[in-house]
Amino acid sequence: MALNVIARIALSKDILDIQRLYKQGDNHHAALLPEVFQFVDGDARDTDVIQKWIDRDDADYLVAELDGKVVGFVNVQRNSRPQYPLFRPHEFAFIENAVVDEPHRSKGVGTLLFRAAIDWAMSRGLQHVETTVWNANADALRFYLDQGFHPMSTRIELDTTSVSKASAK
Repeated sequence: MALNVIARIALSKDILDIQRLYKQGDNHHAALLPEVFQFVDGDARDTDVIQKWIDRDDADYLVAELDGKVVGFVNVQRNSRPQYPLFRPHEFAFIENAVVDEPHRSKGVGTLLFRAAIDWAMSRGLQHVETTVWNANADALRFYLDQGFHPMSTRIELDTTSVSKASAK
């Protein structure tokens, strides 16, 4: 792991760094999956959106800081499964986004952030941590599996423009 890297809960002063990192992640996804994502000029998440998340009691941004500079983040929140009779009640921590600054990838920063998210969950009495990953994002999927995550379900999609009416029946 890079020297002097710490994980901490984000503060309002970190918003510009979080937006900078989101931009890297957003551009990565737009290049990887152009049928799903598009490049956005400016910030896709304005300051108020991030500030509201920072202010929540049931969620946090956790940032990785190297020599005083934010080099990565995860945002994590308390969540639960729908309370339909079929589902067992289940509360968990959900990591919505994770981004490590490009020059600091593969140096342990992501692992530090995921350990911090797991600690965040455990400190709130949550026994499980979940996240999602796009199948095309092979590096992220490999990272999550290396962190001990395992697949729970697969969401699949059919592009109806590639299906003839006869074969759809």
